[in-house]
Amino acid sequence: MGKTEPVINTQYEVEIRCHFDSVEEAYNKIPFLRACLKHEMVWFSGIYGEEFFKSGKLLRMSKTTIDGETKYFMGWKGSDAGTFANIREEIDEVITDGVTDSRIMEKLGSQNRTLPRNKISAELKKLGHRRFISWRGIDLFGEYKPLGVSMKLMTCRTLKWPVLVEIEKSAYTKEDALLKENELRAFCDRFGLHDRLVREEPPTLLHEARFLKK
Repeated sequence: MGKTEPVINTQYEVEIRCHFDSVEEAYNKIPFLRACLKHEMVWFSGIYGEEFFKSGKLLRMSKTTIDGETKYFMGWKGSDAGTFANIREEIDEVITDGVTDSRIMEKLGSQNRTLPRNKISAELKKLGHRRFISWRGIDLFGEYKPLGVSMKLMTCRTLKWPVLVEIEKSAYTKEDALLKENELRAFCDRFGLHDRLVREEPPTLLHEARFLKK
């Protein structure tokens, strides 16, 4: 097993998302959006542990290809603590070469925290977290540095809304996360986005589309 890459750890993810009827509508509503989406990400993601998911948390493994480079990730998110934005404690680990002393495995109560990538799914299954839903897509993403936000444009005909734009900030403490939440509220005020807000995150929208839709 090769050397594990460093953990990507933003501590708290603070984000909002807005729905649009088309990509062009999104570009027109947020003037700088088109120019800041400089990267394309092709991804496949599996969500693990249906009961874990229903409790408001998230566990996933993903394969992503960005600018021709493919990597594998495992992600864990805690329950949403936000009122306006989604605020979730988040751990992302690069698992391309497996994991070493995985913080996510520690969170899940595993005694096996150093594993090759091809053994991680089996360990999650042993812990009671089977993959129960998966999907794939292509996103455009980038940053708008003047406002300190990361932007992502997602299109998926399976979801309730065909076009979603995510606007995200990162924080390292709960107090800072609340400040960032207010900054995103001001962002919505500035661009008139309040009537386009979508509280549910994409995996929740996918679960609704797959299992709750009649």
